[in-house]
Amino acid sequence: MKIQKIISAIKADRAKNFASRNEAMLNNYIRIHDKNTYGDSYEQMKQAREVIAHYAQREGISVDIYSASRLVADDPAAPSFIKDYASDKLNVVVQNSLTGESANKIVNANTKSTLPKMAKTTVILPIKGEDIEIARHGIRRTEDSFLRNLYRSIEELTRNVTGKNSK
Repeated sequence: MKIQKIISAIKADRAKNFASRNEAMLNNYIRIHDKNTYGDSYEQMKQAREVIAHYAQREGISVDIYSASRLVADDPAAPSFIKDYASDKLNVVVQNSLTGESANKIVNANTKSTLPKMAKTTVILPIKGEDIEIARHGIRRTEDSFLRNLYRSIEELTRNVTGKNSK
């Protein structure tokens, strides 16, 4: 009986240590500074922390996410329409761990809406019977959810601070 208690105590202690190490790793690469963000964006970001942290670790960056209203909260001269604009936005800051270079972007925090995304594509069509290929340009339209838009913004900022311009 006592051996079973010892084994279960060791297992519980190992699980607790693993959880604290994992939390420390997450906090090293991504920090969400404001819990009072618009809607349920905080909960969605908290659930996506592990994915963002692994990406940040691989790319050598750290990600800080603030409520955008924090940017104008202490400025009494800021116009009210700027304060209204920032109320449902996030300020995403990506910093290169090696050089210290950072970049930021304002991202929509509304989790209920989708955001349109357009990308230019080139399609190469071969002509049958001939050794000719024709290049056609097109536009691909998609709609991003809140998290997909956040991931895309972090990826764009990462390319800016690390100098990796290719996908």
